[in-house]
Amino acid sequence: MMTSIPSSSSLLMAVMLCANSVNYTSAWIVSSTEASVAATTADKNNELRSMMYVEEAPTTNTANPFQKLPFLFHDLEDIKMPFRNIFLRPPLTPPPPETLSSSSEASSSSWSHSIQDDSIPCTYKPIWDWQTEYFQDHLTNFEEMELPDPSLAVVQSEGTKATRVRTKWYSSKEYRLIRMTYMDGGDMTQIFTTVCYPRKNLPILGHGLLQVGDRRITISDFQPLEETHLQYADQYLQPIKDQYPSLGQEMSERFFQKGEFWSDCTLLGRFSKSSNDNDEQDMWNDLWPAYKACVQTHVQLCQEQETTAPPQDDTILLQKHAEYDAHVASRDPAIKMLTGIFGEETATKVVYEALFPLANPPDADADAQQQQQQ
Repeated sequence: MMTSIPSSSSLLMAVMLCANSVNYTSAWIVSSTEASVAATTADKNNELRSMMYVEEAPTTNTANPFQKLPFLFHDLEDIKMPFRNIFLRPPLTPPPPETLSSSSEASSSSWSHSIQDDSIPCTYKPIWDWQTEYFQDHLTNFEEMELPDPSLAVVQSEGTKATRVRTKWYSSKEYRLIRMTYMDGGDMTQIFTTVCYPRKNLPILGHGLLQVGDRRITISDFQPLEETHLQYADQYLQPIKDQYPSLGQEMSERFFQKGEFWSDCTLLGRFSKSSNDNDEQDMWNDLWPAYKACVQTHVQLCQEQETTAPPQDDTILLQKHAEYDAHVASRDPAIKMLTGIFGEETATKVVYEALFPLANPPDADADAQQQQQQ
Protein backbone atom coordinates (compact mmCIF):
# COMPACT_ATOMS: atom_id res chain seq x y z
CA MET A 1 0.00 0.00 0.00
CA MET A 2 1.35 3.43 -0.91
CA THR A 3 0.51 6.63 0.90
CA SER A 4 1.30 10.14 -0.23
CA ILE A 5 3.88 12.11 1.69
CA PRO A 6 2.58 15.47 2.93
CA SER A 7 4.28 18.51 1.50
CA SER A 8 5.07 20.01 4.86
CA SER A 9 8.67 19.95 5.94
CA SER A 10 9.55 17.53 8.01
CA LEU A 11 21.50 -2.60 8.03
CA LEU A 12 24.94 -3.34 5.82
CA MET A 13 26.48 2.30 1.30
CA ALA A 14 30.59 5.41 5.85
CA VAL A 15 32.04 5.61 9.82
CA MET A 16 35.13 6.94 11.21
CA LEU A 17 38.23 5.00 10.74
CA CYS A 18 41.62 6.55 10.36
CA ALA A 19 43.17 5.64 7.04
CA ASN A 20 46.30 4.33 8.67
CA SER A 21 44.61 2.24 11.35
CA VAL A 22 41.70 0.29 9.93
CA ASN A 23 40.78 -0.35 6.30
CA TYR A 24 37.59 1.03 4.82
CA THR A 25 34.81 -1.03 3.51
CA SER A 26 31.23 -0.42 2.54
CA ALA A 27 28.52 -0.48 5.11
CA TRP A 28 24.87 -0.69 4.75
CA ILE A 29 25.09 0.96 1.49
CA VAL A 30 27.44 0.51 1.43
CA SER A 31 28.21 -1.26 4.59
CA SER A 32 28.96 -1.01 8.23
CA THR A 33 32.03 -3.18 7.82
CA GLU A 34 34.51 -0.62 8.96
CA ALA A 35 32.22 0.38 11.76
CA SER A 36 32.30 -3.24 12.88
CA VAL A 37 36.09 -3.41 12.59
CA ALA A 38 36.53 -0.18 14.49
CA ALA A 39 34.18 -1.31 17.22
CA THR A 40 35.82 -4.66 17.72
CA THR A 41 39.28 -3.12 17.92
CA ALA A 42 38.16 -0.69 20.59
CA ASP A 43 37.09 -1.38 24.14
CA LYS A 44 36.21 -5.07 24.33
CA ASN A 45 34.20 -4.44 27.43
CA ASN A 46 31.74 -2.19 25.68
CA GLU A 47 28.55 -4.22 25.46
CA LEU A 48 27.23 -2.78 22.23
CA ARG A 49 30.40 -3.10 20.25
CA SER A 50 31.11 -6.56 21.55
CA MET A 51 27.91 -7.71 19.86
CA MET A 52 28.91 -6.51 16.42
CA TYR A 53 30.48 -9.76 15.31
CA VAL A 54 28.96 -13.21 15.45
CA GLU A 55 30.75 -16.40 14.51
CA GLU A 56 28.28 -17.71 11.96
CA ALA A 57 26.27 -15.81 9.36
CA PRO A 58 22.54 -16.20 9.93
CA THR A 59 20.34 -18.30 7.73
CA THR A 60 16.61 -18.42 7.35
CA ASN A 61 13.99 -20.42 5.57
CA THR A 62 12.07 -18.48 2.97
CA ALA A 63 9.47 -19.14 0.34
CA ASN A 64 10.34 -20.30 -3.15
CA PRO A 65 12.50 -17.49 -4.61
CA PHE A 66 11.14 -18.13 -8.11
CA GLN A 67 7.88 -16.32 -7.53
CA LYS A 68 6.48 -13.53 -9.62
CA LEU A 69 7.56 -10.13 -8.34
CA PRO A 70 4.88 -7.44 -8.65
CA PHE A 71 7.44 -4.73 -8.02
CA LEU A 72 7.28 -1.08 -8.97
CA PHE A 73 7.52 -1.52 -12.73
CA HIS A 74 3.78 -1.49 -13.19
CA ASP A 75 3.88 -2.58 -16.82
CA LEU A 76 5.57 -5.92 -16.16
CA GLU A 77 2.81 -7.75 -14.33
CA ASP A 78 2.84 -10.75 -16.66
CA ILE A 79 6.58 -11.35 -16.66
CA LYS A 80 7.85 -14.07 -14.37
CA MET A 81 11.12 -13.13 -12.75
CA PRO A 82 13.59 -15.28 -10.79
CA PHE A 83 13.30 -13.08 -7.70
CA ARG A 84 11.50 -13.36 -4.42
CA ASN A 85 8.12 -11.72 -4.24
CA ILE A 86 9.04 -8.98 -1.79
CA PHE A 87 5.44 -7.93 -1.44
CA LEU A 88 4.23 -11.37 -0.31
CA ARG A 89 4.13 -11.32 3.44
CA PRO A 90 5.17 -14.61 5.00
CA PRO A 91 3.69 -15.67 8.34
CA LEU A 92 5.46 -13.76 11.05
CA THR A 93 6.56 -14.98 14.45
CA PRO A 94 5.96 -12.13 16.92
CA PRO A 95 9.22 -11.09 18.60
CA PRO A 96 9.57 -11.70 22.32
CA PRO A 97 8.21 -8.66 24.17
CA GLU A 98 11.33 -8.33 26.23
CA THR A 99 13.49 -8.09 23.09
CA LEU A 100 11.65 -5.84 20.64
CA SER A 101 9.26 -2.96 21.00
CA SER A 102 6.27 -2.53 18.75
CA SER A 103 6.81 -0.50 15.60
CA SER A 104 3.78 1.69 16.26
CA GLU A 105 5.03 2.71 19.65
CA ALA A 106 8.56 3.38 18.42
CA SER A 107 7.49 5.27 15.32
CA SER A 108 5.09 7.52 17.20
CA SER A 109 7.82 9.07 19.27
CA SER A 110 10.29 11.71 18.19
CA TRP A 111 13.69 10.43 17.24
CA SER A 112 15.74 13.56 16.85
CA HIS A 113 17.50 12.31 19.97
CA SER A 114 18.78 8.87 20.84
CA ILE A 115 16.66 6.03 22.11
CA GLN A 116 19.18 5.69 24.93
CA ASP A 117 19.17 9.24 26.26
CA ASP A 118 17.49 12.49 25.24
CA SER A 119 20.79 14.28 25.77
CA ILE A 120 22.36 12.33 22.86
CA PRO A 121 21.44 13.71 19.43
CA CYS A 122 20.91 11.48 16.42
CA THR A 123 23.95 12.84 14.59
CA TYR A 124 22.73 12.50 11.01
CA LYS A 125 19.03 13.20 11.56
CA PRO A 126 19.34 16.72 10.04
CA ILE A 127 20.60 15.15 6.80
CA TRP A 128 17.74 12.64 6.85
CA ASP A 129 15.30 15.54 7.21
CA TRP A 130 16.91 17.65 4.49
CA GLN A 131 17.02 14.74 2.05
CA THR A 132 13.37 13.83 2.64
CA GLU A 133 12.26 17.43 2.14
CA TYR A 134 14.39 17.78 -0.99
CA PHE A 135 12.84 14.67 -2.49
CA GLN A 136 9.37 15.93 -1.59
CA ASP A 137 10.03 19.22 -3.34
CA HIS A 138 11.89 18.00 -6.43
CA LEU A 139 10.77 14.46 -7.30
CA THR A 140 7.63 13.72 -9.29
CA ASN A 141 4.96 11.65 -7.55
CA PHE A 142 7.14 11.13 -4.49
CA GLU A 143 5.35 8.66 -2.24
CA GLU A 144 6.08 6.59 0.80
CA MET A 145 5.70 2.84 0.40
CA GLU A 146 4.82 0.44 3.16
CA LEU A 147 7.43 -2.25 3.71
CA PRO A 148 6.25 -5.76 2.81
CA ASP A 149 6.61 -6.56 6.50
CA PRO A 150 5.56 -3.37 8.33
CA SER A 151 7.10 -4.60 11.58
CA LEU A 152 10.54 -4.01 10.03
CA ALA A 153 9.92 -0.27 9.65
CA VAL A 154 11.15 0.25 13.21
CA VAL A 155 12.99 -2.49 15.07
CA GLN A 156 14.50 -1.86 18.45
CA SER A 157 15.97 -3.55 21.47
CA GLU A 158 15.52 -2.53 25.08
CA GLY A 159 17.77 -1.81 28.03
CA THR A 160 20.52 0.64 28.80
CA LYS A 161 22.23 -0.21 25.50
CA ALA A 162 19.05 -0.06 23.43
CA THR A 163 19.40 0.12 19.66
CA ARG A 164 16.81 1.23 17.13
CA VAL A 165 16.85 0.62 13.35
CA ARG A 166 14.39 2.67 11.34
CA THR A 167 13.80 2.08 7.60
CA LYS A 168 11.61 3.95 5.12
CA TRP A 169 10.83 3.17 1.50
CA TYR A 170 9.81 5.75 -1.08
CA SER A 171 9.25 5.78 -4.81
CA SER A 172 8.83 8.43 -7.50
CA LYS A 173 8.76 8.83 -11.24
CA GLU A 174 12.55 9.05 -11.15
CA TYR A 175 13.32 6.24 -8.68
CA ARG A 176 11.94 2.73 -8.45
CA LEU A 177 12.95 2.59 -4.79
CA ILE A 178 14.54 4.98 -2.32
CA ARG A 179 15.57 3.17 0.85
CA MET A 180 16.62 5.17 3.89
CA THR A 181 17.81 3.45 7.08
CA TYR A 182 18.94 4.94 10.38
CA MET A 183 20.55 2.95 13.19
CA ASP A 184 20.68 4.66 16.56
CA GLY A 185 22.75 3.00 19.25
CA GLY A 186 23.38 5.98 21.47
CA ASP A 187 26.62 7.88 21.67
CA MET A 188 28.60 4.88 20.40
CA THR A 189 26.67 4.10 17.19
CA GLN A 190 24.92 6.38 14.70
CA ILE A 191 24.53 5.09 11.12
CA PHE A 192 22.51 6.58 8.27
CA THR A 193 22.45 4.96 4.84
CA THR A 194 20.54 5.67 1.65
CA VAL A 195 20.25 3.69 -1.59
CA CYS A 196 18.34 5.17 -4.55
CA TYR A 197 17.52 2.87 -7.49
CA PRO A 198 16.77 4.87 -10.68
CA ARG A 199 14.03 3.81 -13.08
CA LYS A 200 16.41 4.57 -15.96
CA ASN A 201 19.72 2.92 -16.78
CA LEU A 202 21.84 5.02 -14.45
CA PRO A 203 24.19 4.31 -11.54
CA ILE A 204 22.68 3.83 -8.10
CA LEU A 205 23.00 6.72 -5.67
CA GLY A 206 24.48 5.38 -2.44
CA HIS A 207 25.33 7.16 0.79
CA GLY A 208 26.65 5.94 4.12
CA LEU A 209 27.26 8.13 7.16
CA LEU A 210 28.57 6.15 10.09
CA GLN A 211 29.76 6.85 13.60
CA VAL A 212 31.09 4.16 15.91
CA GLY A 213 32.83 5.15 19.06
CA ASP A 214 34.99 8.18 18.38
CA ARG A 215 35.38 7.47 14.66
CA ARG A 216 33.33 8.49 11.66
CA ILE A 217 33.30 7.62 7.99
CA THR A 218 31.23 9.31 5.32
CA ILE A 219 30.86 7.89 1.83
CA SER A 220 28.89 8.84 -1.27
CA ASP A 221 29.02 7.34 -4.73
CA PHE A 222 27.27 6.96 -8.05
CA GLN A 223 27.52 3.18 -7.92
CA PRO A 224 27.92 1.75 -11.43
CA LEU A 225 25.89 -1.22 -12.61
CA GLU A 226 27.82 -1.49 -15.89
CA GLU A 227 30.94 -0.08 -17.55
CA THR A 228 29.11 2.80 -19.23
CA HIS A 229 28.01 4.16 -15.85
CA LEU A 230 31.56 5.14 -14.94
CA GLN A 231 31.32 8.16 -17.20
CA TYR A 232 28.64 9.67 -14.97
CA ALA A 233 30.89 9.52 -11.94
CA ASP A 234 33.82 10.94 -13.90
CA GLN A 235 31.77 13.80 -15.28
CA TYR A 236 29.55 14.72 -12.35
CA LEU A 237 30.94 13.22 -9.14
CA GLN A 238 34.65 13.92 -9.59
CA PRO A 239 34.16 17.73 -9.64
CA ILE A 240 32.36 17.50 -6.30
CA LYS A 241 35.14 15.37 -4.89
CA ASP A 242 37.76 17.85 -6.09
CA GLN A 243 36.15 20.64 -4.08
CA TYR A 244 36.47 18.79 -0.75
CA PRO A 245 39.91 17.23 -0.17
CA SER A 246 38.83 15.70 3.15
CA LEU A 247 36.44 13.45 1.18
CA GLY A 248 39.11 12.15 -1.17
CA GLN A 249 40.58 9.32 0.89
CA GLU A 250 41.32 5.90 -0.57
CA MET A 251 38.97 2.96 -0.20
CA SER A 252 40.39 -0.29 1.06
CA GLU A 253 39.58 -3.66 -0.49
CA ARG A 254 39.32 -5.49 2.80
CA PHE A 255 35.79 -6.66 2.10
CA PHE A 256 34.72 -5.04 -1.18
CA GLN A 257 36.82 -5.03 -4.29
CA LYS A 258 37.19 -1.68 -5.94
CA GLY A 259 35.40 -1.66 -9.25
CA GLU A 260 32.54 -3.91 -8.10
CA PHE A 261 29.64 -1.47 -7.92
CA TRP A 262 32.05 1.32 -7.03
CA SER A 263 33.30 4.18 -9.15
CA ASP A 264 36.78 5.68 -9.08
CA CYS A 265 35.26 8.92 -7.78
CA THR A 266 33.85 7.73 -4.46
CA LEU A 267 33.68 10.49 -1.86
CA LEU A 268 35.21 8.98 1.27
CA GLY A 269 36.05 10.86 4.44
CA ARG A 270 37.41 9.66 7.77
CA PHE A 271 36.99 11.85 10.80
CA SER A 272 37.35 11.65 14.55
CA LYS A 273 34.49 12.42 16.85
CA SER A 274 35.99 15.04 19.11
CA SER A 275 34.93 17.39 21.84
CA ASN A 276 36.85 20.02 19.91
CA ASP A 277 34.29 22.20 18.16
CA ASN A 278 36.75 22.94 15.36
CA ASP A 279 37.12 19.25 14.51
CA GLU A 280 33.35 18.84 14.42
CA GLN A 281 32.94 21.88 12.22
CA ASP A 282 35.61 20.69 9.80
CA MET A 283 33.58 17.57 9.02
CA TRP A 284 30.28 19.38 8.57
CA ASN A 285 31.85 22.13 6.46
CA ASP A 286 32.65 19.53 3.79
CA LEU A 287 30.00 16.88 4.39
CA TRP A 288 26.93 19.10 4.15
CA PRO A 289 27.61 20.76 0.79
CA ALA A 290 29.10 17.61 -0.76
CA TYR A 291 26.17 15.45 0.29
CA LYS A 292 23.66 17.95 -1.03
CA ALA A 293 25.54 18.29 -4.32
CA CYS A 294 25.55 14.51 -4.82
CA VAL A 295 21.81 14.22 -4.22
CA GLN A 296 20.93 17.22 -6.37
CA THR A 297 23.15 16.11 -9.24
CA HIS A 298 21.81 12.57 -9.27
CA VAL A 299 18.20 13.77 -9.23
CA GLN A 300 18.93 16.06 -12.18
CA LEU A 301 20.49 13.17 -14.10
CA CYS A 302 17.42 11.02 -13.53
CA GLN A 303 15.09 13.79 -14.62
CA GLU A 304 17.11 14.47 -17.76
CA GLN A 305 17.00 10.78 -18.63
CA GLU A 306 13.22 10.83 -18.35
CA THR A 307 13.05 13.02 -21.44
CA THR A 308 16.16 12.03 -23.42
CA ALA A 309 16.81 8.32 -22.79
CA PRO A 310 15.64 5.80 -25.43
CA PRO A 311 13.17 3.06 -24.48
CA GLN A 312 14.69 0.40 -22.26
CA ASP A 313 14.00 -3.14 -21.14
CA ASP A 314 12.97 -2.74 -17.53
CA THR A 315 13.47 -6.44 -16.84
CA ILE A 316 17.17 -6.02 -17.56
CA LEU A 317 17.38 -3.03 -15.25
CA LEU A 318 15.65 -4.93 -12.46
CA GLN A 319 18.10 -7.78 -12.94
CA LYS A 320 20.98 -5.34 -12.46
CA HIS A 321 19.39 -4.00 -9.28
CA ALA A 322 18.95 -7.56 -8.03
CA GLU A 323 22.62 -8.33 -8.72
CA TYR A 324 23.59 -5.21 -6.78
CA ASP A 325 21.45 -6.21 -3.80
CA ALA A 326 22.78 -9.75 -3.82
CA HIS A 327 26.40 -8.59 -4.06
CA VAL A 328 26.20 -6.10 -1.21
CA ALA A 329 24.02 -8.19 1.10
CA SER A 330 26.20 -11.30 0.74
CA ARG A 331 29.38 -9.40 1.64
CA ASP A 332 28.00 -7.03 4.21
CA PRO A 333 28.83 -7.83 7.85
CA ALA A 334 25.93 -5.65 8.99
CA ILE A 335 23.97 -8.85 9.41
CA LYS A 336 26.43 -9.95 12.09
CA MET A 337 26.06 -6.63 13.87
CA LEU A 338 22.28 -6.88 13.76
CA THR A 339 22.34 -10.54 14.81
CA GLY A 340 24.29 -9.65 17.92
CA ILE A 341 21.64 -7.10 18.83
CA PHE A 342 18.32 -8.52 17.63
CA GLY A 343 18.96 -12.20 17.04
CA GLU A 344 19.38 -14.20 13.83
CA GLU A 345 15.79 -14.28 12.63
CA THR A 346 15.15 -10.55 12.95
CA ALA A 347 18.57 -9.63 11.55
CA THR A 348 17.99 -11.75 8.45
CA LYS A 349 14.59 -10.18 7.90
CA VAL A 350 15.98 -6.65 8.21
CA VAL A 351 18.83 -7.25 5.76
CA TYR A 352 16.96 -9.27 3.12
CA GLU A 353 13.48 -7.79 3.37
CA ALA A 354 14.11 -4.14 4.29
CA LEU A 355 17.66 -3.21 3.27
CA PHE A 356 18.29 -5.29 0.12
CA PRO A 357 14.88 -6.71 -0.84
CA LEU A 358 15.89 -8.19 -4.20
CA ALA A 359 18.59 -10.34 -2.60
CA ASN A 360 17.76 -13.88 -1.51
CA PRO A 361 18.79 -15.08 1.95
CA PRO A 362 21.43 -17.83 1.89
CA ASP A 363 18.91 -20.64 2.38
CA ALA A 364 16.74 -19.35 -0.44
CA ASP A 365 19.69 -19.31 -2.83
CA ALA A 366 20.59 -22.86 -1.84
CA ASP A 367 17.02 -24.02 -2.42
CA ALA A 368 16.98 -22.34 -5.82
CA GLN A 369 20.19 -24.05 -6.89
CA GLN A 370 18.84 -27.40 -5.75
CA GLN A 371 15.66 -26.92 -7.77
CA GLN A 372 17.66 -26.02 -10.86
CA GLN A 373 19.77 -29.14 -10.50
CA GLN A 374 16.65 -31.26 -10.26
